[in-house]
Amino acid sequence: GGGGRAKDAAAAAEKGIAFYEQLVCDDGHFAGDYGGPMFLMPGLIITCYVTGVDLGPRKAAMITYLRNHQQADGGWGTHIECASTMFGSVLSYVSLRLLGVPARDPAAVEGRKFIRDNGGAITAPSWAKFWLTVLGVHEWAGVNSIPAEMWLLPNWFPFHPGKLWCHCRMVYLPMCYLYCSRFTNPSKHSDPTLGELREELYVTPYTTVPWAAQRHTVCPLDEYSPVTVLQKFLHNVLAVYETHLALWKLPPFSWVRSRGTKFAMAYIHAEDLQTNYICIGPVNKALNMLSVWADAGQRESEAFHRHLARLDDFLWVAEDGMKMQGYNGSQCWDTSFAIQAVLESGLAPKFPKLCNKVMSFFERTQILSTEVSTASEAQRFESVEARRSFFRHVSKGGWPFSTSAHGWPISDCTAEGLKATLGLLQLSCVRSDAVLGAFPASRLHDAVHVILTLQNNDGGWATYENNRGFGFYEWMNPSEVFGDIMIDYSYVECSCAAITALAAFSNQHTHHRAEEIAGALKRGSAFVRSIQRTDGSWYGSWGVCFTYATWFGV
Repeated sequence: GGGGRAKDAAAAAEKGIAFYEQLVCDDGHFAGDYGGPMFLMPGLIITCYVTGVDLGPRKAAMITYLRNHQQADGGWGTHIECASTMFGSVLSYVSLRLLGVPARDPAAVEGRKFIRDNGGAITAPSWAKFWLTVLGVHEWAGVNSIPAEMWLLPNWFPFHPGKLWCHCRMVYLPMCYLYCSRFTNPSKHSDPTLGELREELYVTPYTTVPWAAQRHTVCPLDEYSPVTVLQKFLHNVLAVYETHLALWKLPPFSWVRSRGTKFAMAYIHAEDLQTNYICIGPVNKALNMLSVWADAGQRESEAFHRHLARLDDFLWVAEDGMKMQGYNGSQCWDTSFAIQAVLESGLAPKFPKLCNKVMSFFERTQILSTEVSTASEAQRFESVEARRSFFRHVSKGGWPFSTSAHGWPISDCTAEGLKATLGLLQLSCVRSDAVLGAFPASRLHDAVHVILTLQNNDGGWATYENNRGFGFYEWMNPSEVFGDIMIDYSYVECSCAAITALAAFSNQHTHHRAEEIAGALKRGSAFVRSIQRTDGSWYGSWGVCFTYATWFGV
């Protein structure tokens, strides 16, 4: 504390911690901006527009954000640091118009010129085509099939959607429901703004667009992960089933489709309840919200209102306006690293209030481990039968990226949360607290169980689940703008976080599952060494590539 320049590193560290103590939130976490992608907020705006939800004063802040991130060429990137793409541009332009910005506004004029100069919205990638279709400014014939029937395949089938990476799985789940039910915006033909957009977004008259022939059309600016010849062939076969012959409308195919869409909706409701209507991420949040509205007969329902109550969990206001974050925050992740830095400095005993506050946050944030969380509807999905039905890994005892209510534990978040908790429990200020000092060892054991069960056969750790699928799944990646999204992989970052957490736990609790932990550490270390590059670095996936990965690897 005190003013003036610090005399040495220790004093500088103490001043730094004193500063950060002022920033900790009332509930004990450090808050931060987790924005960046430009394709997230448009989904929320479209869903709210279709369902008649007034975003109120949020609109002005959202418009500010979209204006601030429009680029000199008139377009918007997929991400704020990305060159302009049709994905970012089409969805951002539509968002501006739905938020009330007139077509004559200079930002709209420049955005429309970029879109039309690059072939119009027909060249937008598949996720954009999907959102435009549910809005009512694109047609289903121009969207590749997302068959709900896939969910009815036996679990042993080599390609099963339950084996997809969970983020991929949970996005295509509501997509398949909306696609298979051929959702139509009830205001499609009566809303004047939608009529204007159908004219503005295309370079030819809307009624003359050959939708089916444009299913694979993608602007070169967006082809980060080109769809394979195999996937195009499969989509063309499905197009016969979906559009040219429309067999899905006829028995017995219609019966199978009905069963598939019913399961999809049951799964959507399960995801909503397991996550307290937050959902795993912002894309499926908006899609699930639209799906439950559609399933209720395009009316508001209890599930819809519970979704509404969680909209602001994803919104963040900063100097550039209001954005939709890539998650409902990064509370647990950021806080775990911040407090570990305090602990490693050796200065934690000088900041008892901070440490107790943060420990209180970790105590409440451990998933399905508190009286409140175990009393929630998410608890009933933790049974073996329920987890098997909806392809979930064990959740109890894990720590999330964000909040306990989110409900999805992750290997590295659990590991960092465990390390932070182990360190805090060594402090006298925490141990002397009547509540925090009574933190039971069984909850640490639960966290270790989650980490141990998440280790893959190759010795490494993936993110939310074990690797379930196969490499050939990537041959069927339908997304042109995302690569390596079909299955969960073992990563150096997740693996090293898990290894260090297990080692830290084992040092303090030498007898709990000692042989299992020793074996896991041996296999994990071998995996990390096996993927080290010849120059000594590791290739990263979850941060600034080599720097981030090597930080974990070392």
